[in-house]
Amino acid sequence: MEKNWKTELCALWKKEKWYWLGAVFIGVIFSLIFGAHWTKGYSEMIQNGIAAKVVRFHVLANSDSEEDQALKLAVRDKVLQEYGDLLSECENKEETLQALEQAKQKICETALQEVTRQGYAYPVSVSLVREEFPFKKYDELIFPAGVYDALRIEIGEAEGQNWWCVLYPQMCFVDAAWGYSTEESHRKLENTLTEEEFLIVSAMEQEELTPKLKLKILEFWQ
Repeated sequence: MEKNWKTELCALWKKEKWYWLGAVFIGVIFSLIFGAHWTKGYSEMIQNGIAAKVVRFHVLANSDSEEDQALKLAVRDKVLQEYGDLLSECENKEETLQALEQAKQKICETALQEVTRQGYAYPVSVSLVREEFPFKKYDELIFPAGVYDALRIEIGEAEGQNWWCVLYPQMCFVDAAWGYSTEESHRKLENTLTEEEFLIVSAMEQEELTPKLKLKILEFWQ
C-alpha cells in the first residue's frame, strides 16, 4: 500500500514537472514573439517618424565606371550649388517638397547641362518619389532603412552606384556646395525631429552612451 502511494506520488510529480516545463517553454516562446513584434513595432515607429519630417536626395550614375561615377558627383555638386539657397529658405518638409516640385524641370535642365558640359550625351530624369532607402551612416549620424520622400536624379541607364544624402534638413556636405557647418546642420535636424528620434539618429555622438550600447544601436538599425 505504502509502495503504491509512493509510486503514484512519484508519477504525479513527474507529470506536474513536465506541465511546468511545458508552461515555461510556452512562456519563453511567447516572450520571444512579443519581444520581436515590440522591437519591430518600435523601429517602424521611429523610422516612420523620421521619414515624416525629412526629404532625402538620391543620385544614380549611369554605370560604375570611374568616368560615370565622377560625372554623378559633378551633377550632384552642380544641383546643390544652384538650388541650395532656394531649399535653405524652406522651414519644413512640406515647403521643401513644394519648392522641389516647382523647380523640378529646372533641376533637370541644370543636371542635363552639366552632363553635356562634361562631354556626355546621357539623358537625365528628375522626379520626386517615395522609395526604399537602405540603412545609411553619415559621419556620426545614422538613418534607419525604410521608405522616404526623395528627389531622385537618374543619369543615363542609372545602373551605377548611388549617392545618398538628406536635403531637408540640409545635411548634404560636398565641396563648394552648401556651406552649412556640421553644428548648424545638426541643430536644424534636432529642431526637426522629436527628442527620441534625434537621440536615435545621433546615438553615435552621445558621450553618455557607452561604446557597447552605441554598437548595439548601430546593429539594431542595420
